[in-house]
Amino acid sequence: MTETGATLPLFNAYPGLREAIAWVSIGEWPTPVQHARNFGRRVGLPNIYVKREDMSHPECGGNKTRGLEFLLAEAQRRGTRTIVTFSSVGSHHICRTAWHAARLDIRTVAIVMNQPNAQYVRSHLLWGLRAGARYIPANFATVLPKGLYELLRLRNREGGHMPLLIPPGGTSPMACLGHVNAAFELAQQVRSGQLPEPDFLYVPLGSLGTAAGLALGCKLAGLRTRVIGVVVSYRWYCTAGRVARLARRTRDFMWRADHRVPDVQVRASDLSVVSTALGSGYAWFTREAAEWSCIFRDEEGLCIDGTYGGKALDGALRFIRQLQVSDHVHLFWHTYHPLPYDDCPASLLSTLDRRLRRYFEDPVQPLDDQFRERTVPS
Repeated sequence: MTETGATLPLFNAYPGLREAIAWVSIGEWPTPVQHARNFGRRVGLPNIYVKREDMSHPECGGNKTRGLEFLLAEAQRRGTRTIVTFSSVGSHHICRTAWHAARLDIRTVAIVMNQPNAQYVRSHLLWGLRAGARYIPANFATVLPKGLYELLRLRNREGGHMPLLIPPGGTSPMACLGHVNAAFELAQQVRSGQLPEPDFLYVPLGSLGTAAGLALGCKLAGLRTRVIGVVVSYRWYCTAGRVARLARRTRDFMWRADHRVPDVQVRASDLSVVSTALGSGYAWFTREAAEWSCIFRDEEGLCIDGTYGGKALDGALRFIRQLQVSDHVHLFWHTYHPLPYDDCPASLLSTLDRRLRRYFEDPVQPLDDQFRERTVPS
């Protein structure tokens, strides 16, 4: 079932949002909930469930689809022909933005920074290139100047029409509406008996948008579920305070569009953050994440990536052991949809900056094979 603006739970709750905020249907909602019985028996968790965000789109899914329904609709509303955005080379956000934007005749320019190599990085680069994305390598010192240069260059080339700037990870109050809606969707699934109300909901903490939207959405939808964010990016950035501030900015954004949105407050104390599963840093795989991901794949038939999902699962299990809450209801937010990979054609490879071609030439990092898909998710 594909929801329309008339059936999106968030718009049903606050009709003024539908009137004031652009939205385009991209995903297939609601994503199903799966009781992970086999994995639960293996790890002693009888009530662990999985929210199947990998099924948000049959070809190019994952958790980014939700925010893109608002971001790309805003691009259409403005008549924007080009998007400029930022992230790492193998970003889930960039390749999915490029793929879905191309289907709306919108081009993507991506300012990207280095990351450890992996098969999924090659796959995401390839999908982005095939969608027509232009990749520009940068580092922490040059990423903002290069982004500004591209905005001005494209504005001049496109007759003074400014491209749409999308923040790293596609995270903004507008994009967070996708996961506010996801919490309303979850509340409907709880009421219909598809799962008990979760005590804890586990998400990766990268650019923070998924956690912020869900934390706000759970409060608005009347769920008592506590969001647990597992740090997968930079510890200094991935804090409960930052998530709470983003949630409050999202609530204020909603209120400006519809004054019926109540004045709920998301505080740092409303969330928990697990920072012990990160390992050596962003996108560096860990042995613990690899081991849990293999067990999860063998027991449930679901492939988890090593940058986000594997560490989130490891962090969730650490949290459960530390608090001794194995008898509670747990929901793992499965954000990863593996994209098929084949060799990059020479014609596409030649369009890449030489600093990015190395991702197709250099070896991948250790443990990479532990995160590859072996069974196709149903």
